[in-house]
Amino acid sequence: MPYSGGSATHSGIVYQDWYLALLMSYTFFEIDYIVYPEALKSNTTIVDDIKVKTRLGKTMYSVKFRLPSKNLHWDQSNLASQGIFSDFKKQHEADSKCTIVLVSESNCYLFSEVFTRARNAELPNDIYKVLDSQFAIEQWETAKRYLNYNDFQLIAFAKKVSIKCLPLIEIKNLIKRRFIHIGRYNEVKNLFYHKAGECSSNKTKIDKTEINRWLNEDMIDFNT
Repeated sequence: MPYSGGSATHSGIVYQDWYLALLMSYTFFEIDYIVYPEALKSNTTIVDDIKVKTRLGKTMYSVKFRLPSKNLHWDQSNLASQGIFSDFKKQHEADSKCTIVLVSESNCYLFSEVFTRARNAELPNDIYKVLDSQFAIEQWETAKRYLNYNDFQLIAFAKKVSIKCLPLIEIKNLIKRRFIHIGRYNEVKNLFYHKAGECSSNKTKIDKTEINRWLNEDMIDFNT
């Protein structure tokens, strides 16, 4: 969920709705792609901003527009203070097969660099070789302390956790590019954003059938 407090909350909601609109654009083109905005919490659903189910498995998205501070990158103290470490750990331990993704305009070195390298490790003995820098190793050791994990546990966690660093303007452009070859992309983009707000408020499941119904209601015909 977006952070509490005035304009920050509004910006966070706008950002999350645009990212949900982007996932809707995937739903339109992909087979068996189902999106659950503001998924209901359960024993296996802790990261609940957006849940996606496909033939390949389940992905849980935590959408955070930007850091609440002026920092440009999520450091580990931010991940801890904003509850990301805690929620991601609980999610991973509840369902070790699902993928967990942080979506934000602010990048995160731990997720984007350290964890990406760590995925090449199979055993704890491999980790210092694949990390390949003292700074990355220091970040790895710090993460172990925050999460109370050993090397083996953190390797498994790293293989399921990632970040998508996407500026808001890029999210809008990605939606546009998915529809530009069949036309009426601006109408589709705006419709998806409008429906994202509705679906988040009502916790409405989104699939291709639902999207086709919206397009028909708005008389958006790609053949005209």
